[in-house]
This record gives sequence, structure tokens and C-alpha cells, in this order.
Amino acid sequence: MATATEALASTTAEGPTSHTQNQAQPSIYQLMALVMNDVRDVGKNGFNDHQKYKFRGVDDFIGALAQPLRDHGVFMMTEILDFQTSVRGKMNATHMRVAFHFYGPAGDKVTATTLGEASDTADKASNKAMSAALKYALMQTFMIPVDAGSLDDGDRDHPVGQASAADGYMQRLRKPAVWNNPTALLAMHSEAKADGLLQETVYAPGGEEMALGELIVARGRALKAEAAEREQRQAAEAPAVAAQVAAETGSGAVAVDPESFQPHPDGQDFANQAALASSREAVEGIRSMAASQNLHRSGVLAPDSGKPDVLEAYLERRAAELGSADGEDVVDGFVRRMRNGWKELGPTRMALAEAKEKGLLTTVIPFGNDHLMIQDVLGTRIKALEEQAALANAGANV
Repeated sequence: MATATEALASTTAEGPTSHTQNQAQPSIYQLMALVMNDVRDVGKNGFNDHQKYKFRGVDDFIGALAQPLRDHGVFMMTEILDFQTSVRGKMNATHMRVAFHFYGPAGDKVTATTLGEASDTADKASNKAMSAALKYALMQTFMIPVDAGSLDDGDRDHPVGQASAADGYMQRLRKPAVWNNPTALLAMHSEAKADGLLQETVYAPGGEEMALGELIVARGRALKAEAAEREQRQAAEAPAVAAQVAAETGSGAVAVDPESFQPHPDGQDFANQAALASSREAVEGIRSMAASQNLHRSGVLAPDSGKPDVLEAYLERRAAELGSADGEDVVDGFVRRMRNGWKELGPTRMALAEAKEKGLLTTVIPFGNDHLMIQDVLGTRIKALEEQAALANAGANV
């Protein structure tokens, strides 16, 4: 879609030239006043089918002035004063400063200078810039009347073009909840593919021109690389954190056979709550409650390793983990915590409650070879765990 903009006209005047043959002729000033008296008004006779608005075209102004100029012996010559071209994505843009010289039979002239700017995908940018400059030179030089009320619409407040489908995707993509969320990016890629828009040209936040699908994939890869780097950093820091905790608290891991180890029920409950916590402050609150009940040295199965450990040691690691993952995506953090408690009914129910509280129930996440909403994943898992528990109880009663 080509566009054009115009600037205000400036007007200068010169006296008779050396070519004047009849100084008794009326001056250009007198003749232009007569032309202004004869010119008819110009309405908005054109209609833009794409953007649905009416406009006054340069042809309307030429048509309104052609006869009055002939009647009074005034003619016009055009002079290009300045000319520049540029490229805007796939559009060729032209900027020009144009002088329009109006001569009378006495040889004197009046000059109107305007700016014209236009863009086009092919070779019409210069033509459109010239037309834009001429339109406002004629309208402002001769003060051509316009239809009542129209000065308050399209010629002053240029209509906004209708956004394309790809533009709609870009508006959504720029939102932090999508831009920083691999799951949301994956869902958007699938949606854009279904709409046939993956090859539509868009502009990335840095200004690069690329296909919509390419941009979504590139952002997803960047997020995955950041997550992998973060996990590597946390894994590298974990031994040092555990060693420091053991040195400061004297609470090393429980050295027992995992098969015969029985975790403290209340201590395990605190560990599971910490696994689902979304902030370091929440873990610190759990630590305080565990200490107040003298459970901080109780044995638990650590949710991060699945091995016997001291509750205090696990809570320290969990707090350090959250402290080093402040920038973690909300959905990614939730999914990680959900997986930590996947094997137990209590933590899984807590995960469902957390998803409801944070408005994540309808968020789509990868699951097996498919993508499902969190509420469906957790609902199915809770039902399976409840059935397992019922079978276990039935077996115990036989």
C-alpha cells in the first residue's frame, strides 16, 4: 500500500522578467486574485477501498483550476529544487522539494514551494511525491474552498491503515508474557502455521526484516539457550551451596539405605511445600515453621534428588535455587515445581491450586507428544493418583 504526505506551501513573487513584451498587461497578482474568485470548491470525490476513507485527489484540484487559469492567461511551470530517495523495508520512498511558478502575460511570476513525500513498492514513488506537492501548492496558493466540515476529517487526521493479520501477531508477540515464554511461543507458532502466516514479513524488535515464523523460532531458541545456561550455572553452584550449608549447620545428608528409609511425615510435607514454592521468601517462611516445630533436622526424601536428606539441608538448597533464578519464567518455574511433586497426590493437588491462583489453568504446555492445558494435565494426574491410592487401600484391607 503506497502512502504520501505533504507539507505546507511557501510563496514568493518576482516582478516582470527580461522577456516581458507588454508591460501594460495586468500583473500576476491581479490575475491570481481573479482566478481565486472564479475557482469552484473541491469535495472529497475519491474513495480508498483498502482503508475505507474519502479523499481529495490532485486531479480534483487540477480540474477546479484548469479553466480559471486559462480564462485569465495564467500558466504554471514546475521546478524540482531537491530530491532524495530511501528504502523502507520493501518500499521505495521519495522526498522532494518542488517549486511551482505561476506566470502572467506581463512576464512576472509567483512561486509556491512545497514538500512532497511518498512511498511505493515499485517505481511510482516519485510520481506520487510530485502529485502530493502539487495538490497542496494549488490548494493553499489559491485558497480553494472545500466542502463544509471536511477540514476536520481525513486531510488533517490521516486515517490509520488497517492492521494486517501478521501485525496482530506482532502485537501479541511483543508482550512479555509471550516474548519470554517458550510455551506461549510454541503455541503461537502452531497458530500462525494454521493461519498460513509463517512466511509473512515482519520487523523484529531490533528492526530486522524477517519472516514471522523465523522470528518466533529464533526467540524460542534464544530462551532455550538462556534456560540451559541457567541450569548449568545452578548445577555448578549446587555442590558449593550444599557444602556451605553442611559446614554452617552441621546438617549433612542422611546416610541410610534409600529402600528402608522412612521420611518424617510432617518434615516431608514441609519439603513438598518448599518444592512448590515460587519465591525464596516462601521457602524462608517454611524454614521458620519447621524450626518452630523442631522438624528442621528431620529426615525427608529431597524432592530435587529423590534421595534421603535432612530437611534443613534441602530447604537451604531450595532457597539458594530460587535466589539464583529470579528471572525464571513464571510458567517454566511452575512446570518445574509441578514435576517435582508429580508422584504424590498432595503436592499435585497443591500445584492445581497454585495454577488456579496464578491464572495458569488454561496455559498450554508440552506434554508427551502433545500440548495440553495445565488444568487438563493436573486433573488427569490427580485422578490417576487417587485411583492408585484407592487400589492401595483396597489391597491393604484384603
